[in-house]
Amino acid sequence: MKQLIVTADDFGLTKSLNEGIAKAYKDGIVTFLSLMPTGEAFEDALTLARNLKLKEIGAHLSLTETKPLSDPSTVPSLITRDNKFHKNHNKFLIKFLLKTLKREHIYIELKNQLDELKKIGLQITNLSSPEHIHMLPEMLDIFVRLAKEYDIPTIRYPHKDTVLQKFDINRHYRYLVLSYFDKGIESILKNSGTRHADHFLGFLYSGRLREDTLIDMLKSLNDGTTELVCHPGFLGPEILDRYRFHANCEEELSALTSQRVKNLIRDEGIKLTTYSEFLLRP
Repeated sequence: MKQLIVTADDFGLTKSLNEGIAKAYKDGIVTFLSLMPTGEAFEDALTLARNLKLKEIGAHLSLTETKPLSDPSTVPSLITRDNKFHKNHNKFLIKFLLKTLKREHIYIELKNQLDELKKIGLQITNLSSPEHIHMLPEMLDIFVRLAKEYDIPTIRYPHKDTVLQKFDINRHYRYLVLSYFDKGIESILKNSGTRHADHFLGFLYSGRLREDTLIDMLKSLNDGTTELVCHPGFLGPEILDRYRFHANCEEELSALTSQRVKNLIRDEGIKLTTYSEFLLRP
């Protein structure tokens, strides 16, 4: 049987993204929301979560672009002179690999983010991160530790994605970095006591998921449970000003609410599901 978890990431980042994510959940095929506690519109996301009557969420833990929840003096290696995280993901990656980001600072900050999420009273059923930085082996060790401490049963594993229709050096670069660590990652996850979806889609199309691409993905879906990650939203002025990665968010929203897509899911016998339902599987 083909089952599909459709996860909208970055819930809480901005108000316009929140509104688009809520629409994709109400009127489209999105089944699961990944909430970012460091987002500038986190409180707005909580209001929407209540209105949507969510029973579970994913914890989307960030160490880039946004601001830390920790006192800056307790996590100095993670921040710039203006007390914000590094904006550039590639710069973060280099600093992490050079070990200039202290692991204890990472643990402190991520723990504070989870504490913030625990306050809202929704079940946290998945751990993930922007740009999948948790897939770096030493970073994954920290995520596994936190999953055990907070009783979070699944960790996103972005593996076996589809091949790009068009060559994109930036996306292939990130994919190659993750592929380099893949064997170590698989071993850590296998011994972690956590679970992950059988298949994953969306990494190579992150931020640019169109209707035709989504239809191709659905037609090639494998048996088992697949997580498809997306980034829908409405294009508010703050997107082009501060979060250009989301510049195509309305195109993604259109794809996720498309009647053609809904019809295909029905015709292919694909069951839309969530992580809590996935966990009921043996």
